[in-house]
Amino acid sequence: MAYYAVEYVYDPSMTETMDEVRPTHRAFLSGLLEQGINIASGPLVGEIPGALILINAESQADVERILNEDPFYVAEVIQARLIREWNPVIRAF
Repeated sequence: MAYYAVEYVYDPSMTETMDEVRPTHRAFLSGLLEQGINIASGPLVGEIPGALILINAESQADVERILNEDPFYVAEVIQARLIREWNPVIRAF
C-alpha cells in the first residue's frame, strides 16, 4: 500500500451544484474513511476553491478508479484533479 495526496480544484461557477451534492460527497468520503482508504480530507483555504484528500491505495490507478465514484467528480464540479504518490517521512499515523 502507498499514500497518495489528491488535490481537487473546484469549478467556481458550480457552487450551487456543489451545495446540492456536498452531503453525498461527504458520505462517500466517510465511507472511504471507514474502509481505511481515506486517511484525511477537507477543503483547502484560500482564493482557489478546492480540497486535499489523503488516500491509502495500491496504485495511482486504484486512486483514480476509487475517486471516479466521488459524487463531486460525477457531478463534474471538479475542474482539476492532481494525484501524487506521497512518502510521509515524519507522521503520526
